[in-house]
Amino acid sequence: MMDFRRTLVAAGLLCCIGGAGATTKTSTFAVTATVVANCLINSASAMTFGTYTAGTGNVDRTSSIVLRCSNTTAYGIGLDAGTGVGSTLAQRKMTIGAGGTNNEVNYNLYTDAARTVLWANAVTAATAAGNQGGTGTGLGNTATHTVYGRLVDDSTSQAATPSALYASTVTLTVNY
Repeated sequence: MMDFRRTLVAAGLLCCIGGAGATTKTSTFAVTATVVANCLINSASAMTFGTYTAGTGNVDRTSSIVLRCSNTTAYGIGLDAGTGVGSTLAQRKMTIGAGGTNNEVNYNLYTDAARTVLWANAVTAATAAGNQGGTGTGLGNTATHTVYGRLVDDSTSQAATPSALYASTVTLTVNY
């Protein structure tokens, strides 16, 4: 019994001796990150009008712009006049070579399926000229914007247009 008591007393002393000098301190530190507004252009598909014969009517096609913008980020999409010689936002042109008389095919880009609202280079909702660019607010996932195109059948001037591949490159700008 004596050994048992000695063992208990020794265990108690060890417990108290070891615990008497130990202290614990705690503190905290901040963990932060700032998420900045961001938009990524996932893709912008080509608009191909295909083959065209003057006098057969307008040719309508579409293209898609796919964006991913951070949640709650407001954005605007602008499309410039393109690289066709003599292009303006009011009348875009596809050209061959140096362009010029009878070396162009007229087309335009619109924000609506009825093809009544021209797509502007402005990246705000509306411009003084009544043109619009695509707008939206990011949700953190992809958003698709349709570009409605129309090759304008102007048979009087395009009947004299040489057979060739006509082209223009349009620059897409996203402002957020």
